[in-house]
Parts: sequence; structure tokens; C-alpha cells
Amino acid sequence: MSDRSRWLISLAAALIALAFVAPFALKGYRNDVADAKDDTYFEARNRISDAMVSWRVNGEMPGNVWVASPNDGWFEPMGETWTEPQIITLTEPVVNGGELVREYEFDGRWTAVSRSLDDGGVLLAVVSREWEDSQISTARWRWLSSSLAVSLLAGGIGWWLVGRSRRPVDRAHNVNRDFIADAAHELRTPLAVIQASAGHALARERESGDYRESLEEILAASERAGSSVGALLEFARLEAGQASPRLAPLRLDLLAEEVASSTRVDGCTVRAEVTDGGVVVDADYGLVRQAVDNIVRNAAARSSNVVVSTTMEQTVATIVVTDDGPGFDPGMIEHVFERFRRGDRSGSAGLGMAIARTIVELHGGACSAANRPEGGALVTVSLPYRPKV
Repeated sequence: MSDRSRWLISLAAALIALAFVAPFALKGYRNDVADAKDDTYFEARNRISDAMVSWRVNGEMPGNVWVASPNDGWFEPMGETWTEPQIITLTEPVVNGGELVREYEFDGRWTAVSRSLDDGGVLLAVVSREWEDSQISTARWRWLSSSLAVSLLAGGIGWWLVGRSRRPVDRAHNVNRDFIADAAHELRTPLAVIQASAGHALARERESGDYRESLEEILAASERAGSSVGALLEFARLEAGQASPRLAPLRLDLLAEEVASSTRVDGCTVRAEVTDGGVVVDADYGLVRQAVDNIVRNAAARSSNVVVSTTMEQTVATIVVTDDGPGFDPGMIEHVFERFRRGDRSGSAGLGMAIARTIVELHGGACSAANRPEGGALVTVSLPYRPKV
């Protein structure tokens, strides 16, 4: 899935969330507006009520309250005032026993409440709508920002979910891309040897011995290419998660003996040191055998003596492979288990150690490499220990 599709899906999620939330936000905003208007209205009504009580007992009058007679055309403030509305116009339509609410603008925004009196007069209270407008503006931004926040959250969740669903696809794509790059890198040298040997043999007529020499070079290069292709395919299969270990009780000490006895490398002796009592783990025999065999052969290729031993601790069982070779280059120890990394100057660039680490990690274990103080290299494979029942 492309980034454009990811953006479109995230945008769709955001718009759907906004469409779902918008009606609730609009309803909430309208309720807040009604509450703000009611607060202004009740403040004006309270001023009228306070004025009627104060009028009777000659107390202090509330501000912005007038008594008026629309029929006679006169009016009088009952206390302090700080606005000059059109009193007669605001009080004229009120009928006996009635109340009228108006909103108007005059040097500001105001709400006027007029109430008729028993003697035919009218009380008028005027309240500024500044606080009401402030509450409405706050409500508008609050509901708008809440809606946008929910929409952005939905879009972010959509972006995250799409990204999470893309991970297996991206991983498979990366594995495929790396496989092609690695295959080209690993096959370039043997194919060049094959091409050069064949071209050399066909350049002119030669003796049968010369042809045989060229064919041997071609055979060796093709065997190397075939080995590299097999390793690449195995590594790609492991990296893609297509190898699921079939766990069963496995004696690591017996496996160490088996690998040591089956490894044949000219100029190198491989032996096993057996631990009394046995070391048992839950593991896939075929995969672990392949991992240990890769490590042992890598050690045998650069040394004259290799020792494969097993140890056991409380929760971890280990296979330790030591050799008397030149050891790893100090700057490369951390990269020994990476693809196409040389552990020393004489080692070949291959996938054996990377495959070994991948297999061990599939079993919940770990691999480490180090140089021995007395010389040579040490590689440790740790696997979860299975106590004997």
C-alpha cells in the first residue's frame, strides 16, 4: 500500500469521525448558546424584581432600570444608568400583566426586559450582552476544537492502523529487495570466474590439460554459486518467518558430539567436550543442528583445532565453540552475525553466521562472539534450558 493510499484512508477516517461528532457538537453548542442567553435574561428579570422590592421599601435601586409610562410618554431612571436606550420604544408594546424580551444594539449589544405594572406603568431593565457573547464565543471554540481533536485522533489512529497493517508487506518487500541485492553481490564473483574461464578456454585451440583446468575452475565457481544461492534462499525463508520451529526435547551434548564427529575440514581437528548428565532443551533438531554446524565450520575454516562444549546454568543451556585461529578483528566482533560481514581478514563473506543467529533467535535464544585472551575465537549459543523431569 502506497503512502498516498495511507493518507487517503487516514483522511477518510478523520472525515467519518467529524461527520459522526458534528451533530453532537452542534447540539451542545446550541445548548450553550441557549444557556448564555438565559443567564442574561434572568439577570434582567432579577433586576426588575429587585427594583420592585426596593421601590416598595425605598432601598437602593439596581442599575439600568427605568420606570416608564408609554401612554403619557414619560420615563425616569430608578438608579444609576450607563446606557441611554429608547425607553418608550422598548416599553410601548407591553400589555397589562405581560413581559417582553428584546435584543438590540446601541453603543454595544444589550438585552432589554420590560414588565407591565398594575397602575399601567412599565419597568424596564437593560443588561449588557458582553458576558453572553463571551460565553458563546468560548462555547463555539470549545466545541469546534473538540470536534477537530476527535477528527485528528481518528485520522491518527487510521494512520497508525494502516502503518501497522503494512508492516508484514513492507517486511516482505524489504526481504525480497535485500535478497536480490545479496544474490547479485554474492553471485557476481563466481559468475565472473565462470565467464573468464570459459572465454579463456574458447579463445584459441588448447591442450586437453588446459581445457580440464578451465573446466575445474568453472566447476568450483559454479559450486560456490550454488552454495551461495542455497544460503540466500535459506536466509530469506528464515527472515520471512516461513520456518516455524518444531519443538521437542533435544540433548545439546549429543548434538555437539554429532556435529564434531561429522565435520571434516582439511588441516583442522574438531572435538566435543561432553557434559555429564546431559543438557536438554526444547528445540527443533534440524534447525539447531544447522546453526551449530554453520558456527563450527566457520571456526574450522580459520583454525587447526576446534572444541565444541556444552554448559548448563539455572535457566540457560549453552553450546560454546572455541578455536585456536587468529580470532575476530576487534572492530568487527559486533558485526560477526550480520550478512556478508567478515569476522576476520581470512574469513569468507557468507551467510552462515547470520543464519545461525536467526535460527537461535527463533528459539528465544541468543548468540555472542568474542576473542579468547589466550588467542582464538569463542562463539556462544544460549538457549532456554528445559529441566529434566
